Amino acid sequence: MKKRKIILGVTFAILLSVLPGYSDIVEKADAYRVEDIGMNILYKNNIDKRIIFGLTYLKDYTIYPISTDTSLYKDYNLHNNREVTISVNEYQKLTSDDEVAALIAHNIAQGVHSYTGIMNGQLMVTKNGAFPFNYWAKKNELEFDKQAVNYMVNAGYNPVALITAYSKTLPEVRGTFWSRHNKANKRMNIIYNYIRVNYPQYLNSNKFTNSVYFKRFVSAL
Repeated sequence: MKKRKIILGVTFAILLSVLPGYSDIVEKADAYRVEDIGMNILYKNNIDKRIIFGLTYLKDYTIYPISTDTSLYKDYNLHNNREVTISVNEYQKLTSDDEVAALIAHNIAQGVHSYTGIMNGQLMVTKNGAFPFNYWAKKNELEFDKQAVNYMVNAGYNPVALITAYSKTLPEVRGTFWSRHNKANKRMNIIYNYIRVNYPQYLNSNKFTNSVYFKRFVSAL
């Protein structure tokens, strides 16, 4: 009897390892969600550049082994393959389609930009690279944020979600001299002012302006 229970237990364990589990189904659904939102932004903004979308499970790997900046891998992949990816770590912090659209919209702006310039945009890989090319990377980053706001509005998403998404996903680093990125608070301030001037209606009371993430941001202005 005991031997039979052991055999049944082993068989059950093998079946669990082979059959798709709940987490696998959820991950596929999440990947489809990212793709659907991305395609919606492309369609509603009449963007004719080919860009694909997905989730990435790479947390530590980058194209530069000595670096821990995983965005280097994501940006390299975006500029060379035109593939917009959101990391699972980022995705799990986002609570609405608008926030998912926010991160995707910024990356779409970067992807569209990668088609411009010398060698069909190949130079953009260098200009968005590490020091000393990080000056252009940081300058472009702010423009991509503004374009993301435009993309979101055109696609029917609330652009304030870009601020709440950044509040959840972007760390506030001490300095940016060597970095390819601006300080998160600087980016959110510029986004806020861009919305205030161009799309003030979205700063009226809504689920994003009423969120603790947005209120904490505004209190520091």
